[in-house]
Amino acid sequence: MLEYQENYLNTFESEALFTDLLANADWCRESIFLYGKWRKTPRFTDWAGDAGLNYTYSGVDHITKAWPGVLDRLRLRLNKTLHQAFNFVLLNRYVDGQDSMGWHSDDEAGVGSVIASISLGASRRFLVKKKSETRSRKIDLENGSLLVMSENFQAEHQHAIPKTKRKVGERINLTFRSIQSL
Repeated sequence: MLEYQENYLNTFESEALFTDLLANADWCRESIFLYGKWRKTPRFTDWAGDAGLNYTYSGVDHITKAWPGVLDRLRLRLNKTLHQAFNFVLLNRYVDGQDSMGWHSDDEAGVGSVIASISLGASRRFLVKKKSETRSRKIDLENGSLLVMSENFQAEHQHAIPKTKRKVGERINLTFRSIQSL
């Protein structure tokens, strides 16, 4: 199931968090192993989580750093709202419409079934489709919104943030997860 809530964070909260993360996150453009080659990601990333966790995807280990206070407070709020125990967050920064995320499912071993996604900054188009279909559904992810991908969603669906030629501003996406180090 997919649930979308506009204004999970109010404008003041969203703008303050966006400004803080832009200035203080340790943004990097990683290389990942995709289609048999190492490639630079078409977006910037950072991550945080509970001590000792390692989230691996596309051949890259993401060993956790301490929770920055601003993200820890948001995590605790989400834990309470969604009755979850999130212990990891992946930050994605899309500088413009050419930064993107291709079709994928977050179905790596050790990733819990619920993912909570907070959008900050410019609106971006989010596409989702069943793995067995080609037709996709569109959702414009607005500043301060919360998108929750719940039980079994990753097993049955794929999602993407496609490139766009439209002029779009900068966006940060936070995806909170419950992971186990394997």
